[in-house]
Order: sequence, then structure tokens, then C-alpha cells
Amino acid sequence: MPPTGSRRPQKQIQGATKIEHYGPGPGAPKSPAPAGIQLPPHLLLEKIRIRISATAGLALYPPGATFGPRTLRDFEFVWIVDGNVEWEADGVTYPAPQGTIILCRPGMRDMFRWDPDHQTRHAYFHFSLDAEDAGLPPQSEWPVARTLPEGDILRPLFRHVIWLLDEPRPGWEPLLLSAARQLLLGFLAGAYLTRGEGGLELSPPVTQALKFMQHWADSARSGAPVLGELARAANVSAGHLCRLFKKEVGVGPMHAARLIRIDRAATLLSRTNLRIKAIAGQLGFENPFHFTRCFSAAWGVSPRVYRRQAQAGEVVPMTRVLRAIRTAAPQRD
Repeated sequence: MPPTGSRRPQKQIQGATKIEHYGPGPGAPKSPAPAGIQLPPHLLLEKIRIRISATAGLALYPPGATFGPRTLRDFEFVWIVDGNVEWEADGVTYPAPQGTIILCRPGMRDMFRWDPDHQTRHAYFHFSLDAEDAGLPPQSEWPVARTLPEGDILRPLFRHVIWLLDEPRPGWEPLLLSAARQLLLGFLAGAYLTRGEGGLELSPPVTQALKFMQHWADSARSGAPVLGELARAANVSAGHLCRLFKKEVGVGPMHAARLIRIDRAATLLSRTNLRIKAIAGQLGFENPFHFTRCFSAAWGVSPRVYRRQAQAGEVVPMTRVLRAIRTAAPQRD
């Protein structure tokens, strides 16, 4: 990792091998999203000016290698692709396992202790930042390291930044700067999850049951699956499945199955001309009145009002439990 510190690179890197072509590593273990700084509503994106250095790439280190200490003169993003690393900054030691992204800041005195037992692989790029007038909180409040869950957006953005640096084309600089800015703001705010991935840490039985519910909703079968069918699909007892759902999703499996059908109904209401009665029948509800009661409980408005607001371009806020289902449900096959 060529540094921008007070020592020459060959004195700071013990045994590192620079790799010209960047490639992604395996994903990090799932973990809940940590809190981030509060971005102000008046944040001025055009005032966040980033300049990316040519000092970027992927590096490999043998077991037990170290890097530093150094004093940084600019910012650096470091992504631990493989290895279990310790990063020390200004006298504080941070664990940095595989899947961690670190934000090193100017003036920091830091060093890295690479995995003592295995090869370490990490990506990095240096950049300068001018954001004094953008409205960002003080740098002293910024997070310095995040170990990311599966399905995050930051590592794809990191890969994109490195690729754009490796394959420069005329007119692509705005793409590079936009990707780097989104990476920075997502890192700072803790806003790095994506739809249907990484939202909750789900056990295999809950994941299997949710997939079964989704296939049921897509098949337009009447009614909802019974608890015994969900338990068999998840390969656990009905009681154990209920306990898992309450713990991981916040609602029971039968409630979750109904919410998945309600979520499908919201899409049909906003993006088709199907009559409400037809939507209710297609999703297996007993009758339009039962459907309306369930839909109103989940969304806070009736299907008719939801359709009118959606077609007018208004945003209809989700209830907490429906948001939990949307976040937890795996991507459909």
C-alpha cells in the first residue's frame, strides 16, 4: 500500500506485493448496520469536492507483515479483502477482520498489523477532500472503520472506483468522483444496505420459510400457507419457527406471510390497472373486504387511497412491520 506518510514506502511495507489488476474477495460475515453520523438536511453535495490520487490498487502481504507507522497527509480508504488485521490509529487499536473498510484521515499516526497466520489482501485509494462549506459534521465525529454485512453497497462502489482508476476514459471522471462521494457519504452515515440483502441476519429456517411464502404469493394460490407447511419448508418444528420469526423479524410467520402478499398487492395497485377485487383474488384473499382490512392495517391507508397516492407520485410511508419484512425477505429466485 504505497503511503503518503513521512517515510519512504520501502521502509514502511514489509514484504508487500503490489498487484496491478484488482479483483473482489469473498464477502464478509453478516452483521447489523452500526449507527453513522447524522447528515444534515441542508447538505450541499456540490460543495463536497474530491480529488482522487493515482495511489490506488490492491496489495498482498505475507503472514505477520506490518506497515507503518506513518503520518497521513491525505485521506485513504482501505478495504480488508482477506485476512484478520489490527489497525492502530493515534494510539487506539481497531480490529479489522475481512470485510472491513477503514477511513484514514490526514494527520493520523497509524500502522497496520497484517494477519499473523494468513496472507492479507486489501484494496486502497488515496484522495483529498474539500468540504468545509458542505455542512458535514466535524471530522472528529466521523467513524473510522466499519465491518460490513453481506449485500452492502460500499464494496461494489469501492470496486467501481478502482476499476475507473485502472481504465480511465475521456469523460469518465464525473463517474469516478460521484462513486467516491457516494462511498464516502454512505460510509459516514451508515447508509450502506441494499434492497433485499444484508438487512437482517436471518437463520436458515427463517430464510427458507420466507422463500416458501414468496413462491406461494407468486403462485396465486388461495388463502395463506398454514403454519405446518411453513415449518416443513424450514425443516424445524412449528413452535421453533414462531420463536425464530419473533426474534429475527419481529412478527410471527403467519403475519409475515400475509405481509408478503400485501407487499405484492401494493405493486399491483401502483403499476397495473387491475381492479382491487381482482388483486385480492389473485393474491388469495377470501374477499375484497378482508383484503382491504389487511392492506389498511399494513399500509395505514386503504387500497383505493394507496393507488390514488401512488399514481399521483406521492410517497406512501411503510409501517414498521412491513418495512421489516421488505428488509428481511431474500431476493426472489
